[in-house]
Amino acid sequence: MRGILAVVCATALAAALAAGCQPETRGPGALSPSDLRELKSARFQATIWETRLPAERIGTVDAKALASADDVQKALEGLGATRALYKVDQVIDLAKARIKVGKSEPFVTSAHATQMGGTINSVQYQEVGAIFQVSAKPTDRGLEAKVEVEMSALTDSATPIADKVPAMSIHNVALGHDGPVELGRPVVMASVDASTRDAQGGAIAYICRIVFSAPAP
Repeated sequence: MRGILAVVCATALAAALAAGCQPETRGPGALSPSDLRELKSARFQATIWETRLPAERIGTVDAKALASADDVQKALEGLGATRALYKVDQVIDLAKARIKVGKSEPFVTSAHATQMGGTINSVQYQEVGAIFQVSAKPTDRGLEAKVEVEMSALTDSATPIADKVPAMSIHNVALGHDGPVELGRPVVMASVDASTRDAQGGAIAYICRIVFSAPAP
């Protein structure tokens, strides 16, 4: 393959710093402890975002604050340019579930100037996506859940292929939570790649928000 394809692995097994460990008042329709013990399935919602932020703002990525935010994407946009990468919303078997989402993204591998002064780009496609592996068991309070997330994303790098054509990087990221989760209360995991810069010199953060809730009757 001609051109440059920079491959970067940024792996962080992040502790889930969320409001899931705090007491919550039981509202109408909430499950009783006996109902929780009988729970075999749950609605699982997850969203992964990519946020590009100045290197000096890396320390402002606060998973606990994001878990309590009413609008996570808006909060992330306050840190830097943000895009939602992957989203899952489905009922899963609590004993064990594996969810895979993906897509094929084009990227430029090389650029050639023509005799007429134009440019011809060579394009290939890269498969990227996310895999969620979930196992959980009900407790009197909520769930004990183990969530492992493996994801990849294609991002422009600081290395140019040609004028105004950056090489692309494949970011491979691992995120995880292993501990208590309350139904309806978000858990947020974060990985910030401080060593790699995008085409504008910014750092790249990957944020995953997950929520378990009772399935519809």
